[in-house]
Order: sequence, then structure tokens, then C-alpha cells
Amino acid sequence: MDSLVRAGLGAYETPDRDFVEQAFRDVLRRPPEDEALERALAKLANGTLSRATFLHELTTAPEAARIRELDDAVALGLAARARGERLAWLRAPAGTDERVVEIPWVLSRLVSAGRVLEVGYAFAEAPYLVALLRSGVELVGVDLAERDVEGMERLVGDVRALPLPDRSIDQALLVSTLEHVGADNTGYGLAAESDPASRAGALRELARVLRPGGTLLVTVPLGEPGDQGWFRLDDVRGWTRLFASAGLFVEEQEAYELGAEGWAAAPVFHADGVGYGDRGPAASAVLCTELSAGRLRRLATPDGLSRTVRRRLRPFRHRP
Repeated sequence: MDSLVRAGLGAYETPDRDFVEQAFRDVLRRPPEDEALERALAKLANGTLSRATFLHELTTAPEAARIRELDDAVALGLAARARGERLAWLRAPAGTDERVVEIPWVLSRLVSAGRVLEVGYAFAEAPYLVALLRSGVELVGVDLAERDVEGMERLVGDVRALPLPDRSIDQALLVSTLEHVGADNTGYGLAAESDPASRAGALRELARVLRPGGTLLVTVPLGEPGDQGWFRLDDVRGWTRLFASAGLFVEEQEAYELGAEGWAAAPVFHADGVGYGDRGPAASAVLCTELSAGRLRRLATPDGLSRTVRRRLRPFRHRP
């Protein structure tokens, strides 16, 4: 049979219901709502909607655009990890949020194997969680909230008092999570707090559970320092001072800023007047940092001293 005819017949082999449900899973990565499913089935049945148009409507929906953004970020990060490349000087389109920078930055630094703690997993983006589950690490999620995620160990607990023994984790991940610790989290269905000291306490607790040589990957929003109620906004100096107060050493650090042309590295970031949501759907800038425990001990090593000097000279280096 002609290959085009065979392919055309194959497109109609499955019943309409199976076709619609599979299309939702493939394009939007979720099952359809009952109302959307019944509406699509009715239109397909009376001929006012073709399968090709249905797929077009799904793939051009704003929700699909968001999935593409996150998929691109995951693909970029995991491919770099496979090559052993630590992504830097990333770029991303305007109109996107900080996840398109945070996710590839973090995934490219994900350990090749070991026990990895994802803090705040219950509200993490699904494509990011899927990437972690695909990575081959032993994944542990901790959160005050609960989420049914197969393939990972799930703990209900506070990052300030982790239900984990000392030196039991190879790497910990906090993607846009640290700024919410000790804040008003009623928007997430959790308790309201106002305890700024909690952030340093959380970092010290994470240092406790890190194995020797383990690292902590943290991303936080940047802007003019201030308490936003449900999270803390700070500049590069403020966040770095917090890391140091918790006894952590900055192994690597990059700031990214959202401008008219999109996201780009910001070796010199000026926080004055920069607010959350001013330039896009969420943060106007973000800080990505790799940390290790034992700041003074690490500083005393030749490599630690060299890294510190390079980081402080970074704003004076030019890179196209």
C-alpha cells in the first residue's frame, strides 16, 4: 500500500476517546478534564473538528508553550550533564520566567550518581521532577506538603529539621525554595510565619546532612532587598552574606537578569528598583549558586582561595 495512504489510515486506527486522551498526554503531559474531553469528542463526532485541527489547537495553546519552554530547559541541562559540561552564560527568551535558567543550570551540575535531596518537591515543576527521575540518581524529596510521585523517596518534614541522619546526602537542591523558608506560605496551603533567621537555619541543617565533598545547589530571586511576605527578595551581596553566615563556601555563582531581549548573565547586577514581577511573569533576576560545607576550611585550601578570587574578579572579565 502507498506509504501516505497507510499513514493516513493509521491516524484513524484508534477510537476518538483514545486519540484525545493520548494527545493530551503527549502534548500537555496530563489527562484531559472531563468537560474538555466530552467537548472534543462531540465535535469530532459531528464533524466540526478534525483530528489535525484538534492537535493544532493543543500544540498552539499557552499551556503547550509553557511545556515547550520547560522541555527545552530540561533537554539543555541533561545533555550538558551527559557531556560533563557545567552550563554558564545561559540565554532564554523574553516573556519567560526564571525556571528556564534555573533548571538547565541545576541539571547540568547534578551529580552523576548518589543520593540527591530535592527540597520543596511538592510544588516543583513536573518536567523538572521527571528530569530528576530520569537522571539515574537516588532521589529523595522533602516538603511540608505531600505529593504522590513514584520513583522517589518522599519525606514529610521541615528543611530546618530534616528527618535524615548526618552525612547521608550527596547533593541537595533548592530551586526557588530558600526564599520561602520562614515566610507566609499560606498560598501553598501551609502555615504563615515570619522568621527570617530560618533561612540560615535551613542552610546549616542541609550542611549537616551533606556527605564530605557534597554540594548544595541553590537558586533564589534577585532584586531590591525586602520582605515580600510570602518570600524574601535580596541582592547578590545579601544572599552571599547569608550563605557565609551558615558556614557555606561559594564554589560557583552566576546572576541572571531578565531584560527586553530575554534572560542573560549579569556579572554586574544592580538591584536598586528591581522588583518581583516588574519585567516578566515572576522574578526579574535570579542567582544560581553552588555551595559546599565548611567555609573556613574550604577557604584555606589553594583551590578554595583561587575560586574566591576568580568569583570576585568575574565582573571585570569580558565574555561575548
